[in-house]
Amino acid sequence: MKILVANPNSSELCTDIIQKSARRKITDPNTQLFFLTNPKGTKSIDCTFADYQSVWSMQRALLDRCRELEPDAVVLAGFGNVGVYALKEALNIPVLSISETSQYIACLLGHKYTVISHISQFVPYQEDLVHLYRLDQKCASVRSVEMDVESACSNREETLRQLKEQVQGIIRSDGADVIVLGCAGLCGYDEELQELVGIPVLDPVTVTVKAAEMFVSTGLKQSKLRKFAFPPQDKNEYIQ
Repeated sequence: MKILVANPNSSELCTDIIQKSARRKITDPNTQLFFLTNPKGTKSIDCTFADYQSVWSMQRALLDRCRELEPDAVVLAGFGNVGVYALKEALNIPVLSISETSQYIACLLGHKYTVISHISQFVPYQEDLVHLYRLDQKCASVRSVEMDVESACSNREETLRQLKEQVQGIIRSDGADVIVLGCAGLCGYDEELQELVGIPVLDPVTVTVKAAEMFVSTGLKQSKLRKFAFPPQDKNEYIQ
């Protein structure tokens, strides 16, 4: 089984963090993980403009890599839109984003969940995604730490301090009983935070890679009947 994990930003530092989280819970020796870093775009996707400007190059690089590698599943390791629906149309293998997948899994683990994102300006973007996923009734809140993606990857001590502060406040005031770390740069903090607060804390890359593994092993993938039907024109017609 081959799973391609794509980082939609251009930070190699972030890709290193993604790799560590992706590999943590893989126990099947037949599962092979491959990683792709966006060759262009911003090092931190922190707004809608950054999403749109970064994703076009990531999609093209990912489709090229899929032709070479022929993976069994794709994981989009960016906590945002990052073109997930477009790739579900273009590909006939499971395509999972860490944002969509981890939030649906969170719904199975408690009454309500909170997403912790990076920087407060990004919170409305994340709230819009919650609405897009139709999870308004399950999401208690979206909070943030004031760290850009690369800082969250490199300054682990300060990031952990801010995460602890946020989680303790969420438990007291927001009514959430599950926490989703809403940024690939925030991966790797889940176990320490879970020990601290005693409720489930989801590392989005870890759980989404495991979900992709399950999809492949059970033969499940997105339906091609309606929403994720193949584009009506040949893909090359869109890439001119």
